[in-house]
Amino acid sequence: MTQPDIETQLPTSHSPSIREMIELKRPIDLRVSPQGGKIAFCIQTADWKNDSYIRYCYVHELTRGTTYQVNQSGSVSQMEWVDEDTLALLKEEPVKDPKRQIWLYDHLIGEGLKVTDHKTWISYFKPFAEGFIYLAQDPDRQEKKPRKEKLGSITYFEHEESASALYYTNLAAVKSFLEKEKASTEDEAKEMIKPVMEISKLLPKPLMIKDFILSPKEGIIYLNCQIRDDLIYYLDTSSFQIKLDAKAALAATMERLKAKKDEKKSDQEKDKGQEKEDYTYLGEIQQLNLPRGASIKALSPDGNTLLVSHQGRDNKMYTQSDVWVIEVDEALNAPDAQAFTGKMYNISSAIDRETFLQYWVEGGIYANYVDGTVMKIVRLEGNGDFTFCDLGTINNCSYFDVSKNGKIGFIGNQATTFPEIYLAEQDGSPAKWKIRKITDYGAQVQEWELGTIETIRWKSRDGVEIEGVLRKPVNFDPTKKYPLALVVHGGPTWFSELSLFSWEDLFYYPATQFINKGILILKPNYRGSEGRGQAFLELNKDNLGVGDLWDLESGIEYLDGLGHVDTTRVGCMGWSQGGYISAFVGSHSDKFKAVSVGAGIADWYTYHISNDIPAFTVDYLSASPFRDRRPYIKTAPVSKLSEKSAPTLIQHGSNDQRVPISNATELYRGLKEMGVPVELFIFPGMGHPITNPRENYAVMHQNLSWFSHYLLEEELKLTEVG
Repeated sequence: MTQPDIETQLPTSHSPSIREMIELKRPIDLRVSPQGGKIAFCIQTADWKNDSYIRYCYVHELTRGTTYQVNQSGSVSQMEWVDEDTLALLKEEPVKDPKRQIWLYDHLIGEGLKVTDHKTWISYFKPFAEGFIYLAQDPDRQEKKPRKEKLGSITYFEHEESASALYYTNLAAVKSFLEKEKASTEDEAKEMIKPVMEISKLLPKPLMIKDFILSPKEGIIYLNCQIRDDLIYYLDTSSFQIKLDAKAALAATMERLKAKKDEKKSDQEKDKGQEKEDYTYLGEIQQLNLPRGASIKALSPDGNTLLVSHQGRDNKMYTQSDVWVIEVDEALNAPDAQAFTGKMYNISSAIDRETFLQYWVEGGIYANYVDGTVMKIVRLEGNGDFTFCDLGTINNCSYFDVSKNGKIGFIGNQATTFPEIYLAEQDGSPAKWKIRKITDYGAQVQEWELGTIETIRWKSRDGVEIEGVLRKPVNFDPTKKYPLALVVHGGPTWFSELSLFSWEDLFYYPATQFINKGILILKPNYRGSEGRGQAFLELNKDNLGVGDLWDLESGIEYLDGLGHVDTTRVGCMGWSQGGYISAFVGSHSDKFKAVSVGAGIADWYTYHISNDIPAFTVDYLSASPFRDRRPYIKTAPVSKLSEKSAPTLIQHGSNDQRVPISNATELYRGLKEMGVPVELFIFPGMGHPITNPRENYAVMHQNLSWFSHYLLEEELKLTEVG
């Protein structure tokens, strides 16, 4: 399962600007129609005026070979086929109405019908029972109005009940409602009852609904829940099966709501209303006793077998989940988690990889996983065997979807090509596929100077083989020594891909601009990265920072041994875990001229007491800091700050809960105390990622200026933009 190295020189003539990088139109999502005759896909582009990213939906008809745009306004976050000719979109108007709602494009023509008008935005939906089922927040539970009126605005830390709710609406009922609304006066319209019901009232108590899966059997839904919204409860999960006649339940709901509205209640009747209402008219619910942290991912085409994601060994954050199967009847009858586990069968252990998307269609179970520096698609055979889907030269599939009849649509790219939409059809065997290219967004960069990209490997300090992606300038001279910049991915359980454009190249770290200034780029897949199996994933356990430093320093030494690097001009940058590693090497190594810390950890103790996933430090450092502070000190960037620490650029979102901003200010204060050149930029309103074009431009510009100054001795212009 190793990936061959690729190194191909690209045609060149233009050195692109940061603005041009951010403005690139690129595919980010797709859905294949049920019979595989059409592909709907989303293209993202920058809206500088409103400082947002806009996503437009397009449909490609395979028989005609034509592509057309579906939505002319708004931004699309989800697409779902209702049938071969009807598409539903989850769409928002970022400026006018930022609440995502479901829009229907019947026969793919016209402006679309706005199906929902939920008070809060909808996060996810699926076509169901001649209508739609969707996840959103219950407005009343979200507002907590009774509590606010008595106690003001307070938050019960890590104990707030979730306002998550699951709703159903019927399309015919919606159309009838809208027609009657048009013919009504304003007062009459206020009295009308919308054809919507909350299915999640069947739950035994308020839970955060993580997602739902529809069974091929009519009227059956599976819910994956956790006890509260806070990420700290990510392992406190529960799953349910709901059976309902959706249209009948909706009719009963509307009758009850009308009766309540019309009824003039007496005081006695109001007291009666305080009793818990019986919601059995909505349907039947049964909890399944899945093991802790497990979740249902898909069902077999006949609806009789569940596909379950489960960490079979333990629930540590560095432990891979495998894909398991269990018969529905056995799952429903399992009296406890132990019995449930005993009836499951692991079908993905032979891959020794985490799978990310799973689809179960007539042709089999398809999943994707990271292998080295690329992402592949595999067919799981159900007996523990698997078949790698050979997609020819398109060796990196970042996202995919499968039609009911087994056609695979995917976003594919490689070291020499821009991400494009492709369709794959089986060509005689489960392994061989016939590939058709649907889009040509690579035309945008055809004349750009992009250098060459390849996978390289070297031995770390302890003999472990490390992989990385090396990007070289155009007309690279192997006899010349170049400045070197390391771009370190986050996670740690993620990877740097063999790709012409990865997300950090477009929004955080301007690799293209660096190579056009004559700087080599190395993206190391340090220990703990995806794509090398379970044993590699846990090599950084109790060794955070320290082992990472071995991997980075040995990478520099490997390239120096080839004669490629000026070791007096080496920089390091990264976001999240990559930011932590950059901060650590900046204070624990003398090999780096400058570093950039994006949303990085400065001190694992500070991180543990303030972030939203404290289990991370306990899992990776094998102790709570309140019981043993030693591993926290050993692995903290701030534990070894000195006058010799590398000049540091810090970038952080003000609202970051994953790595709270206290980490940024602690590192800043410490470096200031030591007299080390340090700059801190805070991005108001941003969380862990930076998600707006202007702010992405600022991040890119600051990094370009910082390393151009320290590696190339150019003037430092962090806030001056031409």
